[in-house]
This record gives sequence, C-alpha cells and structure tokens, in this order.
Amino acid sequence: MTIQIDDQGWGTPVGGVGIIVLRKETEEIYYDIVPIEHFNLETFKKKTYLKSARDIVENGFRKLKVTKDEEVEICSGCIHDRTAEWLKNEGYRFTVMKIDGDAQKKGEQMFIEYLRSLGVPNPPAIVEETVDEYKTQFFYLVDWVRKDPEARKPLCKTGWKYFIKFFKNKNSTRQRQYQ
Repeated sequence: MTIQIDDQGWGTPVGGVGIIVLRKETEEIYYDIVPIEHFNLETFKKKTYLKSARDIVENGFRKLKVTKDEEVEICSGCIHDRTAEWLKNEGYRFTVMKIDGDAQKKGEQMFIEYLRSLGVPNPPAIVEETVDEYKTQFFYLVDWVRKDPEARKPLCKTGWKYFIKFFKNKNSTRQRQYQ
C-alpha cells in the first residue's frame, strides 16, 4: 500500500492550509485544515503551522491505521518539514516528491469546499497546477478581500509580507479620509 501526503492552499491568501493523507490503493482519505490562526503575524514568524501540519498527518496515520511497511510519499513543500522529521523518527520509509493524481485532485476539491465554507463564492479551482491557475485563484481571492477588507481580514494569511503591506495601506488610507 502507498500513503500520499499533500497540502493545498499554501500559496492561497485566504484560509489555512489543507492537508490530505490518502491511501492510493483503497482511496481512504484523512483531511484536515491547518487553521488560519497559524498564519497571522505572530504565529507565522514562529512557524507554528509546521507542528499543526505534523499533528494532522499523525491523526491521519492513526485513523487510517498506517503501518510501517507501507510506502509513504510526501510533498516536498516546506509545510511538511516537521512531518518528514516525524516520519523518519518513527521509522517510516518515505520519499519526498511532487504529489499528483488522486491525492492532489481530491485535496484541491476539498480545499475549494473549505474556501466556500469561509464565504468565498465560486473560488477558481487548481486542476492542472499551472502558473495561470495559481495566479487566477490568488488574484480572485485578493479581489474578494478588497471588497470588504475589515470583515475578511481574519480569513487572510496576515503574516505574509503581502498582507502586512496591504492592511497597513488600507489603514493609512482610512486615517487620511477621516482627518
């Protein structure tokens, strides 16, 4: 059996990051979200998202009853650094690689549903993982935030440099209007 670990939403300005654990042969899935709180200014600097991602994978391994004789394929994204460390320490055989196929497709579908649950109408999907798809999704979400920045700020990865500047500019614009 082969277990795949992938993430969705790392480059998405809205929401946390989805983590999928999938057993390829049976299509069993464990999916959860690294909460947005791990991407605010304070926690993003501390990289608390790394432990959260590892905890999700550990829970997934328990739920799917992953054994040490199963092959594990893990996405090379930096959000999995602690997870890879955990896999090694626990004695799992694993390969760091680009994840595609069902783990990628199903994870992206679940992440789109998560964005909808946050109130994002019709978020563009990532299907082929092209630069154009990622750009389209990113700018769609930024435009959505721009329509109501104060209400949507809690849904944003405010620890990103982009949003530090974005919200600073929004606040300075507002201050000038009221002076």
